[in-house]
Amino acid sequence: MDEIHESKLTLYRRIENIIKNIEEDEAKTNECMKVIRSKSKSDNISIGPANDLLRFLYILERQYQCDDDETRRKAREDFLEYINQFRPPDDDVVEEEEEEEEEEEVNDDDQQPDQSNGSQQSASIVLPNPPLPPPPPAVISPLSTVVPPSAPTIKSQLPHPQPTLSVEDIGEIKPETLVEYRKLSFEAQQYEKRYSIIDLSRKKQLASCIKDIMNKLRKETFHTLTNELFEFLNGQEKKVSNQIHRISNEEERLLCLSMLATLILAQLLGGDLNDIKTEIFLPLIGILSRNQQHQEFRIIFLDRLHKKCPYTVPLYPKRQSTMNDKQYLEAIGYIEKQDGDQRRLETESEFFTRMNGLIRLFCKLLVSRGPPFDKDLAFAWKWFSDVLNLPPKSNITSILIRVFLDEAGEIMMKVYPMQFSKIINAIRIHYLPRLEKETSHDQITRLRLTLEKFSK
Repeated sequence: MDEIHESKLTLYRRIENIIKNIEEDEAKTNECMKVIRSKSKSDNISIGPANDLLRFLYILERQYQCDDDETRRKAREDFLEYINQFRPPDDDVVEEEEEEEEEEEVNDDDQQPDQSNGSQQSASIVLPNPPLPPPPPAVISPLSTVVPPSAPTIKSQLPHPQPTLSVEDIGEIKPETLVEYRKLSFEAQQYEKRYSIIDLSRKKQLASCIKDIMNKLRKETFHTLTNELFEFLNGQEKKVSNQIHRISNEEERLLCLSMLATLILAQLLGGDLNDIKTEIFLPLIGILSRNQQHQEFRIIFLDRLHKKCPYTVPLYPKRQSTMNDKQYLEAIGYIEKQDGDQRRLETESEFFTRMNGLIRLFCKLLVSRGPPFDKDLAFAWKWFSDVLNLPPKSNITSILIRVFLDEAGEIMMKVYPMQFSKIINAIRIHYLPRLEKETSHDQITRLRLTLEKFSK
């Protein structure tokens, strides 16, 4: 009997110790959460100190192991509340909503707010987010603002670190666009890290296979060679110069997608993209972007295009204090060219011609109603909105507007007749006078001729 009694006492002591440890852990957890909350109230710069965030995630993980469902739910709510405190306010959306309320009071019978009136009083033309084209028979109510990207779903593993460039660091870009730009750049960097480990000799072997297909690509061989390209990307063997090669791992596949993006852009650097290459390579971009097995191509291609032409973001790079003239010109898109035995930066005329071609390529993709963009032209509207709401830059802004109107103006007018006609009038009346101060007479004349194509 004494042994049984002693065993019970031992068991009771163990239970008491477990309860005591749980209470102590809970007290420590609550204390840590209080410290983090007090820290977040005093530090409202970004998403918060990384160490505090990781510690908070660790605390949540420990709670998950021992708490009941109600406690877990409360912990998730606390976590979301903590993250939301560091989400930057969308001042542009707030200002846009205030302008819409004022215009609705002035003109009650107009269903869509006329943002062009507001441009008489402000330095920018605020574009509303238009109603998406309704797929019959559904009816979609009009949206009045550009909705910022929603917060990602919380997963059990820790998030990947991302670059922390701010608007002030990178240049002139809309804050919500910067979020998407950083996300795309980060994903492209991860792919690049993976295929950068491949040795040079293997890169040359894979490049020979890709170039062999691309060099034979013609309108009449398009279907056959695209099938051959996808067979190679999916791991089938290909014979080149009496040697048989095949992709053996994911890193090599990503490298081949990167090579494809580079070769396609190299083929499409013409000034106006009116040659036969456009009919071949634009569909190829769409097919590669649409393919679920190679969906990384979309990220790699757009990142490569943004690097060659930052205005496709749209982004006006900032001149850093450490940059000399050559470094700044390279940052805004200038490249070196071989001139005999010398290498030199391209001239301004060469630069604008090349930018014109890249921007035209981008706008053709915008209105293709398919990958790498969306089928409803909402992205095209947002991109043009960003261009008009950023401060104009010498000559390049007029090229952005003119090329977009050349390639997308007609379809935008058909899909959004009321809203887009107001934008055209706003450009004529309010934006051109600002643009003339930053733009050559030749570029302004070409833009005016483009605007004349749209009825007043």
